[in-house]
Amino acid sequence: MSADFKSALPEAVWPALPAPGAAALAALLFQFERTQWWPAQMLLDHQLQQLAQTLKHAWDTAPFYRRRLDAAGWRPGAALTCDDWRKLPLLTRRDIQDAGDELASRAVPAYCGNVTSTQTSGSTGEPVHLRRTQLDQLLWNAGTLREHLWHKRDLSGKLAAIRVLPKDVGLPPHGSAARGWDPASHELFGTGPAMLLSLTTDIATQVRWLREQNPDYLLTYPTNLGALLEQFARDGARLPRLRGVTTVGETVTPALRERCAEIWGAPITDIYSSQEFGYLALQCPDGGGYHVMAESALVEVLDARGEPCRPGEIGRLVISSLHNFATPLIRYELRDYAEVGAPCACGRGLPRLARIVGRNRNMVTLPDGRRHWPLLGFAEYRVIAPVRQYQLIQRAAEEIEVRLVTDRLLTADEEARLVKVIQDALGWPFRLRFAYFEREIPRGAGGKFEEFVSELEG
Repeated sequence: MSADFKSALPEAVWPALPAPGAAALAALLFQFERTQWWPAQMLLDHQLQQLAQTLKHAWDTAPFYRRRLDAAGWRPGAALTCDDWRKLPLLTRRDIQDAGDELASRAVPAYCGNVTSTQTSGSTGEPVHLRRTQLDQLLWNAGTLREHLWHKRDLSGKLAAIRVLPKDVGLPPHGSAARGWDPASHELFGTGPAMLLSLTTDIATQVRWLREQNPDYLLTYPTNLGALLEQFARDGARLPRLRGVTTVGETVTPALRERCAEIWGAPITDIYSSQEFGYLALQCPDGGGYHVMAESALVEVLDARGEPCRPGEIGRLVISSLHNFATPLIRYELRDYAEVGAPCACGRGLPRLARIVGRNRNMVTLPDGRRHWPLLGFAEYRVIAPVRQYQLIQRAAEEIEVRLVTDRLLTADEEARLVKVIQDALGWPFRLRFAYFEREIPRGAGGKFEEFVSELEG
């Protein structure tokens, strides 16, 4: 990667002396360079040591975990083994919703820094409210830098990102400029320019914007990338400076990788992450599959009986944060699925996932033929009504079925307010038809669940 550390002292440019926050990132990267080569058992031993501290904190400060860990027979101070760990129950989204404030720590350590709140729907349509700290963000930022280093990106180049953005950021047709590629890279190295465009922008406008920007790197979602590639192929257009595409948020198929190489001559590098945990697994720079970020999370892949899957088997992902002392997440079932990979030929001891499955989401098609990624406005749902789970299915060009699991039937006024939120989020006054389910919205073939499903062809 062609970038040097950025010095906080203007007269001492080399060797660089980073600012305190950047120095912490540099210290983590130094350790990551060593720990990635540790044997798998050595990594697991260190994870269990850290998780014993996380469990003790949860038992001491979160009423939900005091009850749950007592019931499982766990006691503070005892060495934590794999057998002990697997006796702990799984944490579901419904558990988080029901626990409310009792899941959160009543005494977040001061060294964790400021506490922020986040709400996420994940890939299951069940919104949950969580708290995170600066310590969590530091590990997330270190994962960002590891990913850049692994794939040897030129940070002086231009990045274009088409993704979910805050309201009024990256609005079409021109988008907006960012302060560097990302906070971590900008703070430690400094970067070239970065331009942002909202994911809700229609594909034709995205194509025009990309041609104007002519970036060195692009970040977006696989579904959106596929639509862009098809439009570029139809137009016969090119991005002459493009060196690579980073994808997030969905499953990347071999066909999409081939299509990207064919049309743009650029490789895809995929990231598996979640709002709850940050970076969970990064595409190996030297071999196939994904390496788990073992320094920040314990990732389990479990079969239907709750037993660890073997290489080649597909199971549900269960994640535990090593460092979230604000809302401890212990054996949290994401409801994503992955295939366990054999040890990687690259020699890294980091656990390997052969592939991530079960996270594709469709694009909404507007009656005028435009398509874009459907942002569903979920953050406002529970403000309006007691919504537990949701799913939208586009049945026809102008009709969408809204499937809900709620604590009770909604009033006509609540439905009307939801209609307004959903129509605004989708960017069209679709006819909405509500359907209520008692406990859970049925999952699709192969156990998949999608927030938005389009039944239209193409």
